[in-house]
Amino acid sequence: MNKLPPLVLPKVEFNREFSFSDADFERIRKLIYKEAGISLNPSKKDMVYGRLVRRIRELKLASFAAYVDFLESVSGKREFEQFVNALTTNLTFFFREEHHFPILAEHLKQRAAAGASELSIWCAASSTGEEPYSLAITALEAFPLASKPSISIVATDLDTSVLETGRKGIYSDDKIARLPPGHAQKYFDKLPDGNYQAKAVLRNMITFQRLNLIENNWALRKQFDAIFCRNVMIYFDRDTQFGVLKKFAPLLKPDGLLFVGHSENFYFAADYFHLKGKTVYQHAAKK
Repeated sequence: MNKLPPLVLPKVEFNREFSFSDADFERIRKLIYKEAGISLNPSKKDMVYGRLVRRIRELKLASFAAYVDFLESVSGKREFEQFVNALTTNLTFFFREEHHFPILAEHLKQRAAAGASELSIWCAASSTGEEPYSLAITALEAFPLASKPSISIVATDLDTSVLETGRKGIYSDDKIARLPPGHAQKYFDKLPDGNYQAKAVLRNMITFQRLNLIENNWALRKQFDAIFCRNVMIYFDRDTQFGVLKKFAPLLKPDGLLFVGHSENFYFAADYFHLKGKTVYQHAAKK
């Protein structure tokens, strides 16, 4: 991974509750890059202030400089999780980028027809769970008959708070409204408080666990028929993206598919993957 380039910020002062200098932002930028691979540009300074100011209030600190000092201290190790959670973007909804799901369904059918009795999917940026539950629904819909392969989904994310939301599988009515017609009644139970919870058949298919994509040792010991890693590597620089893709390659079965976000293009990793369809990649060896 290349060294994070120096940051040049415009000299603009704002009236804020807490002091937040360019030097403070630079320290935060280096910390989140080192921990999560997220490369923050100058336009994100106000966003960083807004997301971290609540932590400073809660910890009763006097400034952002004091907060970064705390993060870098031995006693601040527990706060690091809150720091990463606050700066991680978790925009998601059910069946986002919907063109991927029919492709996945057909891929799973082909794998089953070729004799696969077990199918596995890795959702590498699961956020609050809408994506892995969409994958589970797609897999169940692909095999409507009683005889179907065993299907498992590993859902990982860096943010521990969103993983807990995913495990519970409870969503508000406005989120459930994004499901295809009939799926809410088929796959979710309405709770007394008006929210909806994913039925056990979905929750039992998914294992939620924390995983940092930029760490060297991933706690994954099997290959997957499909990997979904959508709209997360846009926050990484090129070298970090390449490093992640290189580690994806041995975890994807030779006939497996890698699904990425609509604005992501990994032509520079042609030694490992090549484009098969719209934001869908397969092993370069299959070319």
